[in-house]
Amino acid sequence: MSSLMIAVLLIAFAVALWLGVNTVPKIELSNKSNVELDEIDWMRGFIDSLRAGMPAWEALSNSNHKFIPMASKKLNQPIELPIALAQDAKLQNSLLLKALAACWQVSQQHGAPLGPAMQSALDAQLDRIMVADEIRSQLAGPKTAAVTLALLPIATLLLAQSLGISAISWLLTSTIGLISLAIGGLLLSSGTWIMIRLAKNIEQELQL
Repeated sequence: MSSLMIAVLLIAFAVALWLGVNTVPKIELSNKSNVELDEIDWMRGFIDSLRAGMPAWEALSNSNHKFIPMASKKLNQPIELPIALAQDAKLQNSLLLKALAACWQVSQQHGAPLGPAMQSALDAQLDRIMVADEIRSQLAGPKTAAVTLALLPIATLLLAQSLGISAISWLLTSTIGLISLAIGGLLLSSGTWIMIRLAKNIEQELQL
């Protein structure tokens, strides 16, 4: 009975490890990608309004204010508008809004056209997303390998138990088994954690 309970706990641990490493990051990345796509659509609409001959402040006023909560309050204050855009960019950690704030200030001070500059910024953002998707797909391999390696010892124990070999009992009752279990568990946990941590650090560094 105790062996059965241990086997069930091992299976539960394996399922939790698999879900924790794979499902949660996918949800986070999916949500982030949706926000980026909405922001890109918003910027495209803003650029289209500029191409139609609309003044920059009017094009910004007619856009969706959820991306520019601070700037929407400063639309009638041209001098403070670039500062508000920079605050929105920092608040939302948006590269497009950072570019808009910088280009807006240059356009305001030197009369440079805003539309072409923002189109270049939008193209650069699209290229960055394309590269990020490629890197993300490449990172899926190491993360999957880490989970697979973590599950192999558990699967081996369950297989041995199903064949009638008291592997779990030996691990838990013998001195050598307990030492092996402790060392193996430590190495397995640390190795899996390091592998997943490295992949996540790369994602954070590249803002994936």
